[in-house]
Amino acid sequence: MTQHVSDIMTSAPVTVGPQTSVSAVARIMREHAVRRIPVVEGGHPVGIVAPGDAAMERDPESALGDISAARPNT
Repeated sequence: MTQHVSDIMTSAPVTVGPQTSVSAVARIMREHAVRRIPVVEGGHPVGIVAPGDAAMERDPESALGDISAARPNT
């Protein structure tokens, strides 16, 4: 059986614009219980915000901020 992305995707995702504040994104994540928010500008995706991104901005010394700021393993 083949499953398609359309079978499991969120059909109406919560999105933000590039000028949305970090505190607003954190609030939206809590309110909608989501861990990723697409950033959309002019109807096109331009990025994704994750909790680690917000942690790096709000508290870079936190464990999540520290992990998120680390260089990726290659």
